[in-house]
Amino acid sequence: MTTTTDVDLVQTGLAHLIHHTRKQIESLTKALDHLPDVSDLQLKGTLLKTYASQIEGHHHFVELPDYQGHQLSIKLDIKKSIIENAEDYFHHYHKSKRGQATVQQNLTTAKTELYQQLATQAAFDPNDPQAVAALKQTLIAAGAIHTHVLHSSKAPTPAHPRRFYTHDHVLVEDGKNSRQNDHLTLTARKDYKWMQAGGETTGSHVVIHSNHPSEQTLQEAAVLTAYY
Repeated sequence: MTTTTDVDLVQTGLAHLIHHTRKQIESLTKALDHLPDVSDLQLKGTLLKTYASQIEGHHHFVELPDYQGHQLSIKLDIKKSIIENAEDYFHHYHKSKRGQATVQQNLTTAKTELYQQLATQAAFDPNDPQAVAALKQTLIAAGAIHTHVLHSSKAPTPAHPRRFYTHDHVLVEDGKNSRQNDHLTLTARKDYKWMQAGGETTGSHVVIHSNHPSEQTLQEAAVLTAYY
């Protein structure tokens, strides 16, 4: 017979999962808002290439007319030619576009998961023992319910850090607790990059399994660091 404790565990676990997903959506939405305007980067690169033959010398910035006739101020690297600066803008445009697509895909997935979680919560029947037992196991597997083994001589199987793959197919791991944080940073290769939230903020250690990660990978790892 299903106990009240199981029902409470499932209801609490569902609430925790929904709260976690809502925080994830909030974090991804903020990350999306802080990404550069890709259309602005593309426009600046295009204008620099269009007017390159009319710009002499090296400058910190130039002002060029956009397609609506407005003057647009474009920052330049004074050490580079106009064409090289244009290529830099196109490079940042493509990188930001990929990052935007990755964050948007994760945001769409999180919103779908929230919809499903809310539907499960609304349909939950505390008087159905089989449904309670099945949902309890699902929530345990998702990490929303933590179980403790009592009076057992067998050590529980250790949980693994969260694992993600960036758009560049680079593995990124982050610890779920202080023990995993220590394990990650102590066992990772010395030339791997890792991140942690600064200041007084506590959070996961995020290890990037690469000694030369791209800016795209660093950006996506930073989103994970900020969220967790």
